[in-house]
Amino acid sequence: MAESEEDSEWLRLAMEFTLARLVRRSDFEFEIKRLALNPEMVKIRVALDPAVRASARRACEPMTNRTRAAAVHRAGMPPLWPSKWNFTLPQRHALQAAAAILLSWLLVVELLGYWLPGVVQTIGWFAICASVWFLAWYGLPPTVGQWIRWAGTQARLVFWIPTGLAKQHRELRDDVLVPELREWLHRQATPSFELAIRLRDASGLTMPPDLLPLVRTAAVDRCAHEVARLMPSAIGLAGTRGAGKTTIVERAVRGEFSDGPQHSMLGIMTSAPVRYDARDFALHIHSRVCREVLNFLANAHESGGTETQREWRRLHRTQRLRASLADMARGGIQVMVLLGLAAGVYTLALPWHWSAFSDVEAARDAVARIALSAQADPIAVLHQLERRHAGLALCAALIVAALLTVVRRFIWRGTKGTMSLLWRWFRTRNAYIRPVPSHVALRKVAEQHLRRIRFLQTHTEGWSGKVSGPRGTDFGLSRSLARTEQPWTHPEVVARLREFLELVVDVLGAKPTGLSGIVIGIDELDKISDPDDAHRFLNEIKGIFGVNRCLFLVSVSDDALTAFERRGMPARDAFDSAFTTMINVQPFTLEESETWLAQRALGIPEPFVWLCHCLSGGLPRDLGRVAIALHDLDDQCTRLGDVTQALVRSDLTVKVRAFGHSAKRAARTDEDEPGQPHELIHDLQTVASTELVELEKLALHIWPEPDRPPRTELEHLRAEAACYLIFCQTLVEVFHDELSPSDLRHPGPPASAEHRGEAAGVVVLARARQHMAVDIPLARNTIGDFRAEMGARK
Repeated sequence: MAESEEDSEWLRLAMEFTLARLVRRSDFEFEIKRLALNPEMVKIRVALDPAVRASARRACEPMTNRTRAAAVHRAGMPPLWPSKWNFTLPQRHALQAAAAILLSWLLVVELLGYWLPGVVQTIGWFAICASVWFLAWYGLPPTVGQWIRWAGTQARLVFWIPTGLAKQHRELRDDVLVPELREWLHRQATPSFELAIRLRDASGLTMPPDLLPLVRTAAVDRCAHEVARLMPSAIGLAGTRGAGKTTIVERAVRGEFSDGPQHSMLGIMTSAPVRYDARDFALHIHSRVCREVLNFLANAHESGGTETQREWRRLHRTQRLRASLADMARGGIQVMVLLGLAAGVYTLALPWHWSAFSDVEAARDAVARIALSAQADPIAVLHQLERRHAGLALCAALIVAALLTVVRRFIWRGTKGTMSLLWRWFRTRNAYIRPVPSHVALRKVAEQHLRRIRFLQTHTEGWSGKVSGPRGTDFGLSRSLARTEQPWTHPEVVARLREFLELVVDVLGAKPTGLSGIVIGIDELDKISDPDDAHRFLNEIKGIFGVNRCLFLVSVSDDALTAFERRGMPARDAFDSAFTTMINVQPFTLEESETWLAQRALGIPEPFVWLCHCLSGGLPRDLGRVAIALHDLDDQCTRLGDVTQALVRSDLTVKVRAFGHSAKRAARTDEDEPGQPHELIHDLQTVASTELVELEKLALHIWPEPDRPPRTELEHLRAEAACYLIFCQTLVEVFHDELSPSDLRHPGPPASAEHRGEAAGVVVLARARQHMAVDIPLARNTIGDFRAEMGARK
């Protein structure tokens, strides 16, 4: 849906207001001054950037919808008074009677209000107001009532906008503008080749990934394109672990790939269990869809949220009420104890009759005389004090304490509770949407399906009769029939789920919700280690695919991608027949890693970006870990060489422990020498005492035959450990304190466009790191070629 001029202006003002504060923040102010930019121009240019504007529009969609609803409602204002209206005689009499009743009651209250009890006045006011309202409703034109209802709704809509404005500005600032401003400033800066690092703003590194912008990779763009098709399909996302498949699926389920309100979709996210039963998993998806539908249709009285959150709020309110009542009871006991003590002290201090102080005027005069005497001569007054005066002071203190207890435990708590109830009632009335009959019916169906999935139901029906005869004889007849529902079979589970998905799409696709479809994300399918189990699982659940306007996003392994790309060949499998298309999620390129880091931190020079990219191999998950480790080292070491050695040494410690654990559990064959596992563990234990520039010698000792492919599991582990040691030494030798851009220029003929430019060596090292996960000989040959070229240049 095209953005209206009013919405566009509101969004621009909100962005400029938030950016005006951000550019004055110390970290951004320093970066803007360093780049010699005008803060006002930065604010305007960032606000007009199309990518930033699109992200801000998605973040501000709830507030935009409220503003648009208020504008649409304001445009439909009915006339207060019709242009041609003639009162009938009964209408005139009704209005005259309403005025006479109201004036008469006001006169009665004015003249006799002092003698009328409060209860009588309250009941009278209710009766008079009801009578006047009924007569006015009968005598005034219908347009007056319509206008009053319109004004009340408009007031609620307008008042709701500023109540959510602070939260909307906070989300716009933290989730959109802060990372986007970091990235925009990074794009404006000339790449810095400083060999020391000082992070100026690294708050984005510790934020949850789902609160930061998504790097627009080729896989992300293709997934967004498939989501926009609005056709029944099942899409597989294949790639190595840590490449970002889960992130893409989660963002699609959250609706970040939807283009405008007309493309909003209902999202469901679930995970495929490693130990599974296909029927139970289909029931799990069915229950998740039911819960999401119930959450979507939750009205304002339930405060929205998930089923668990609503149950927590209900129990929380109950416990708060119990705690309040218990506190009030304790307060009442405390007040009675204090008043009892005050009465006892008064009786002991003043043994004469209580009526001696019944004269309030005399007591006030006595207190005034004591106060004047104390002001004139406090020493003399202190000498005149007696035991009864101390008793009176203690009695007064106890009474004051009792009054404070009443105020704190009763009056203040009651006032706060009343205001809270009024505010909750106002928000409920403000956010209340009259239920649509189709939505109510869908909600009942979802609840029935959810109960049917959770419980095995038993229905019992019958009748009985009894006739009493003479002399105490009885005749009885009864009949009953019990029916127990059988559990759904797997085909029935699939059929019921498809029917329910079609119903949800049809009902919620109509106005006023207008959902364009359903997105169901199935994650962790690539964690099923056995390919046969994965094929069997997919064969058993693929029956739920293909529902109209339902999109399934499934994360699968690289084997699934290979099988899908061989479609059309005689060998067909479950992946070919289940998925409409397959998206290959590749690791980050160097440019995408720079973008990812720029969105999360300011002040990372180019060599450190290259180092992070090489250590992670471009995998987003590992890139985040390396970046956090770099952030933790910011105060300990700042030079490139020191940072490289610290990061490599830290990573080596973790990897050596993993290699040693795997060596203990590795399967042994006849080809393995008996002492190989212990020798490998011993060699790995010497890594901690070995200089990083001497790791290649240790690697050649661990696996001296790099040209021979490993045949056994233990040989493969040795080759992997040796390759990683050589990779670590290469990083230490490349990223030192005297690094220059020309040191990483690839001297030979480029194998692809990625090898052009000064950072071609970074691409080669990152690719070698990626090869370690799939092909150790290829990774070692890539590192060996790189080291040979670097040595030839020296």
